[in-house]
Amino acid sequence: MSKQEIMYSHVEDWKTSGLTQSKYCESVGINLATFSYWVIKYKNKTLEKGVSNFIAIDKTSKTEGKEYEIVYPNGVKLRVETKDLSELYSLVNLV
Repeated sequence: MSKQEIMYSHVEDWKTSGLTQSKYCESVGINLATFSYWVIKYKNKTLEKGVSNFIAIDKTSKTEGKEYEIVYPNGVKLRVETKDLSELYSLVNLV
């Protein structure tokens, strides 16, 4: 496994961990500055490929009352159960 593959794997693990970069690096023994460098490289790579973790939301849509989870960049998780996607749309746009 190349260094790039290893670090990208760490970036993906960190993104799902809910930890800050600092806490993640501390837990796996990686230098924070090095990790931050690889996070930027990973983001640039995914932007080039057009990969996005976002989906389009039609803010006028109604659903049958599903539960949604919003994870903000700072790691805060917000769970919302709603039938009105305009509420979800408003929460997503708080960033």
